Amino acid sequence: MEKLNIYCDTDTLLNNIRQDDEKSKRELLALQRLLVGRQAGKYQMVRSRVSLRELTATRNEALRQDLLTDYAALESIANDEKVLGFDTQYDRLGGFITNPLVSDVQDEPLRDQLMQRGLSQRDSEHLAQAISNRCSVFLTRDEATIINPHRDWIEETFPPLKVRLPSELLNEIEPEKKS
Repeated sequence: MEKLNIYCDTDTLLNNIRQDDEKSKRELLALQRLLVGRQAGKYQMVRSRVSLRELTATRNEALRQDLLTDYAALESIANDEKVLGFDTQYDRLGGFITNPLVSDVQDEPLRDQLMQRGLSQRDSEHLAQAISNRCSVFLTRDEATIINPHRDWIEETFPPLKVRLPSELLNEIEPEKKS
């Protein structure tokens, strides 16, 4: 059996979960237990540069550093960038410099399809990365804009991808241990 490959949305980074209500505490505990299972080699938990772009916009310096630590603790998704081409500039003495032109999204038409469905650009980018990299699970706490309005459609349209809260996934993979 292939190892479960879990794509982590930015809102599932540990330091993005406030503990101000019971639901948040439950999701934090579930995420912590999933990370323990990852450390034990039971499954892979990955992130993409889409998350890095999001978290670097965090204004609170201490929180941004904590989020960067959370981000670095996860594995990079296999196909994180797509090379679109190169920009080469020459000087009059024969010197040159070449810079790659890259996209953080593997499949831009797929991202556009998700956006046409009503998902935000950033959520569509995350999902396109998970789908393009054949992830088994898209882990998110975003119930208002991903889970409730789009989960069924995403799972029907892009099998075998499952969209799950951390607590839901934990209950599916470790059913004898309630979170």
